[in-house]
Amino acid sequence: MPKEKKHEVLMDADVWDEKVFKNEHEVINRWLKSKDSVDNSRRTLNTYSRTAAKFFHEVFPELSPEEVYVEHVEEYLRQLDERDVAQNTKRRYIESLSSFYDWASKRRSTDISYNPAGVVLEQLDKVRRERPDTATWENGKRIIQEIPDPRDKTAAILMAKTGARTKEVLTVKEEDLMLDDGFIRFKDRKGGTTTKNPLDDEAVQAVRRLQAVSSDDSEFMFTAIHGGRVKRERIRREVRRAAVRAGVMESEDEQRWHYKFTPHYYRTIFTSLMRNSEPGLKDHWVGYLRGDSDQSIKDLYTRTPHEKIRKRYLETIKPLNLY
Repeated sequence: MPKEKKHEVLMDADVWDEKVFKNEHEVINRWLKSKDSVDNSRRTLNTYSRTAAKFFHEVFPELSPEEVYVEHVEEYLRQLDERDVAQNTKRRYIESLSSFYDWASKRRSTDISYNPAGVVLEQLDKVRRERPDTATWENGKRIIQEIPDPRDKTAAILMAKTGARTKEVLTVKEEDLMLDDGFIRFKDRKGGTTTKNPLDDEAVQAVRRLQAVSSDDSEFMFTAIHGGRVKRERIRREVRRAAVRAGVMESEDEQRWHYKFTPHYYRTIFTSLMRNSEPGLKDHWVGYLRGDSDQSIKDLYTRTPHEKIRKRYLETIKPLNLY
């Protein structure tokens, strides 16, 4: 990629890894702006934009997006192999390209009709990394206890108790709460799925406490003081600050994988707890609760009554000892 284009910014932010870089192909810039409008994080958009710039500006500068075939994506993958790029990193790059082509192939305003990166992605195994040293239920519990704001605390509680992603928690609406029955609904999860997740009494109590102190009329459960929904970056910041206060991290700037703690680690902790505890939950139940996009997981899950899964969930989930 020519140096003069590398830092040409499409959408700016305070830090480098939250900038979104402009592409020489306008259809890619439209895709990035579309993703920004539906609240994708700037960090994610930064990765998308840098991958697209690398692929189209440097690896295949002579190709337009509609001229890319599976063979080109496979050649890009071979180049990543030659650079000894880690398997999960390679997958993340191909996922970025696949996200673009999936978006573009569904728009009449483009000449793109299929997803060449998606074909390659299906053949690319994902390596499951070991759990970080800090990702334990006890650490997660201590961190939640150190979060002062009820909105931030409740968001972290729901992540710990459901395994949902930060964005999925922050987009919950009041209509998605089925507290009397002990359930919460997460819409538009990764892959476009919707799930109905069980909650224990402690999580239900946390949500009711937040409702009691909320004074706005927003349809969303997590609303910022000055209007609009709470942003993911705020939750990320408050969890890291609480992790320092709890003695889980040495500083908020910690970057080492095994020594830091981010909101996503609650998803890791939840998954491990559900799969490894006794009695534990079946893998396809866990996949459904996590919001995994595999249709076969959803089909298997929906054959089982929700109450049966909630019963097993309640036998498995641990307390946070908040009240």
